Amino acid sequence: MSKVEKKKFNGWKLAFFGLLAAIVVGGAVVVQRAAAPAPAPEVSRPAQPADTSLTVALNRKQVNALSANYLNKFLKGEQVKYHFIVGKKYATLVGDTKFMGAKIRFAINFIPQTTKEGNVLLKAKGLSVGQLNIPLQFVMGYIAKNYNIPKWVSIDAKKKTVLLDLNRYSKHRSLKYSAEEINMAAGRFSFLITVPTNN
Repeated sequence: MSKVEKKKFNGWKLAFFGLLAAIVVGGAVVVQRAAAPAPAPEVSRPAQPADTSLTVALNRKQVNALSANYLNKFLKGEQVKYHFIVGKKYATLVGDTKFMGAKIRFAINFIPQTTKEGNVLLKAKGLSVGQLNIPLQFVMGYIAKNYNIPKWVSIDAKKKTVLLDLNRYSKHRSLKYSAEEINMAAGRFSFLITVPTNN
């Protein structure tokens, strides 16, 4: 083999191992960031029903409209977008994640329920990422670490849950919100809205 051929071969060999090293390091960084524990959520106190309280009932279409409106404003100017859609059986989070350098569209199905504190707890029941077999905990961990999510929303990848802390959301607002009923089958969602008083 001539010196020119040997040099050319070594160049391709070096490029191959460089690419391989980049893929391995990139994959390791993504796994490490996704596996790192997310901060524990603070549970706020619920608003107490009073003479200034009223119950608001919403249907599925109205909940989705509110969700879209809030996320459009919250994610304005952000490169990474995601959607939260309430269906007949599940509430679904749709977005994108990166795995081994590839951008992948995912959809996580949740079963929502109210908590005794008046918040909404989403329990993950399934993950769709096309033909890839990616663990649900990995994707939720990646979202917790890399997505811009509201401060009143906390993700527990280990328990596969998302807490929508309406009490924390209400903390510095003129109205206090509390979840009363979530009926996915009937498409009925009711919330207690309270106007705080100084009395």
